[in-house]
Amino acid sequence: MTSQGGKVHDARELLSTRSDSIREGNKRKVIRAVMAQPATQVQIARRTELSQGTVSGVVQELEEQRVFRVDGGEGERGKRIRIGSVRGVAVGVEVGHDRLTVAVRRVDSEDMVHSVVNFGAAQGLDTWLRECVSMIKDLVAQTGLGDEHIVSIGLGIPAAIDPRNAEISQVASSQDWDLKGHPKEWFAHEFPRVPVIPDNECNFAAYGEHLYGLGRDVEVLLFVKSSAGIGAGLIIGDYIIRGRHGLAGEIGHLTMDPLGVVCRCGSRGCLETLVGGARLVEQVRLAYAGYRVDLPSSLENLIERAKTGDRVCRRIVEDAARNIGLALARVSNIVNPELIVVGGELGRAGDLVIGPATQTFQQNALEGMFSHPAPTTIKQSDLGMLAGVQGALGYALMVDFKPS
Repeated sequence: MTSQGGKVHDARELLSTRSDSIREGNKRKVIRAVMAQPATQVQIARRTELSQGTVSGVVQELEEQRVFRVDGGEGERGKRIRIGSVRGVAVGVEVGHDRLTVAVRRVDSEDMVHSVVNFGAAQGLDTWLRECVSMIKDLVAQTGLGDEHIVSIGLGIPAAIDPRNAEISQVASSQDWDLKGHPKEWFAHEFPRVPVIPDNECNFAAYGEHLYGLGRDVEVLLFVKSSAGIGAGLIIGDYIIRGRHGLAGEIGHLTMDPLGVVCRCGSRGCLETLVGGARLVEQVRLAYAGYRVDLPSSLENLIERAKTGDRVCRRIVEDAARNIGLALARVSNIVNPELIVVGGELGRAGDLVIGPATQTFQQNALEGMFSHPAPTTIKQSDLGMLAGVQGALGYALMVDFKPS
């Protein structure tokens, strides 16, 4: 379809042009960048690594075709570019240990709808995948569009993804999770010809904060997700740093005490043995051993008690924050991030985590990081528990693919 005479473009058709010309490739890059996030021409040029002249020419052509609409601003390159008469919808999925989140957004809107259920990878692939498909269909329907309009699915899972072939290289959290097969094929039956872009859920959380949250215009961003387990994603420039096997960012398995408790990864004294969600809840129970008291049943419940003044829960959260701060100092002495963002369940604790973590970080990191006029800072996630699903949605939109 075209927009001539008031008709609407189909997003799939816009992005499936397989011309080998550089011009058509550049056009797709620019369309994808604007679908992911409305931006100025300067921002689009940086995001796509195209010259501002090239971007300007593409924008002018697509504005005439009503693919783009251009909002007012100072100068041509200061105007904000948005998607115009285009029909399409993007999907983001985040699979956690016991939490499944799905988000959907029309490509011509910044309004996202999402849904969450309290089970995930621990319940098995068949169970969460069936529920995920149902959630996607329901949310797409809420946008007024249908399954045939889905442009892409970003899929964040608790596993390492080989960056060369998008296959699972290691199930990073638990060896008995049946994350089998190729993630790109999991949705093929229900959503044929829709590209599925998989990655580790912490990488997508970092990308979400980079694209939509506190990390905009930040050169080096370290995102730490602390929930049932703890992981991290590293963004340098506009790129996710994955490592050779997709295992970069496994901060939860950084050894803090070589003689400590055995971790489920097989090592001893990993950070996760000190600050993992189940371990923190266990510490509260040990503190009250032998007493009849109402104990927290989850990390979320523990954090709420800490925030309302429970001294035991508060101490446990602050101690966890200090351990995280020490781990962050060790990582930062290698990668020197501009900004560190703490998300996940523990990130909800706000200043109870940020304060002690920052103090310990400054005690153990190189002085130049916090004495510099533009010091490394640790902040609470701006996107909260939706960082991962937003990053999955946005990143998948940016990836050019060949339709089958």
